[in-house]
Amino acid sequence: TVTCWGNDKLNLPTVNLPTGQFTTITTGENHSCGIRINETITCWIKVYGGYYGQTPTGLFTAITAGQSHSCGIHTDKTITCWGNNQYKQTDTPTGQFITITAGYNHSCGIRTYGTLTCWGWNEYGQTEAPTGQFTIVTAGSRHSCGIRTNKTVACWGDNQHKQTDIPTGQFTAISSGEYHSCGIRTNGTLACWGPNSFGQATPPTGRFSAVIAGFDHSCGIRINGTVACWGSIRINT
Repeated sequence: TVTCWGNDKLNLPTVNLPTGQFTTITTGENHSCGIRINETITCWIKVYGGYYGQTPTGLFTAITAGQSHSCGIHTDKTITCWGNNQYKQTDTPTGQFITITAGYNHSCGIRTYGTLTCWGWNEYGQTEAPTGQFTIVTAGSRHSCGIRTNKTVACWGDNQHKQTDIPTGQFTAISSGEYHSCGIRTNGTLACWGPNSFGQATPPTGRFSAVIAGFDHSCGIRINGTVACWGSIRINT
């Protein structure tokens, strides 16, 4: 079942919270979506442009939420996106995909044969995906990053805050936030890059199994199952 918490300035955690059982949850700026155990999608909370609880039809295996749009992968591996389309972020490409990620106003996906496709807002080149084969992709605000099949990292888009100045080495996981990204090296240690005004690019030591980057903070799961977070502790209520 679903529980939400966080900034309550807009009464977001409790507005239209759905009942029932879910297997996956994703959160955008002011909305959330989830995949129910019957593989259908439910979305809730008002977002930009009057979009409110809009839900696509069909069965899904994956879902991702951006600033004011969301995308999902159907059971037949095709993509559907919905919500705000100001920057054509819901004009989805054809074909089959194995993974998808939604950024601020753009999205990227990995096709079944490993190549990248991005669409939506491209003012900073964030949808100009590099060639080659990838296993993981993540979208930030104005940049995107991915892990190639050889486990090296590639980033593209805005580099005003050095968010595409990627570290060397091999990685098994990666996540992009507003302007920074963090990844897990093959030895389990963390590396982050981009702006570090709040310490969001200064990860803790130790070995991790998962990492996720937020607006100006990040969190990770250590190999012993405990959680560590770093960066901004500002709370707007």
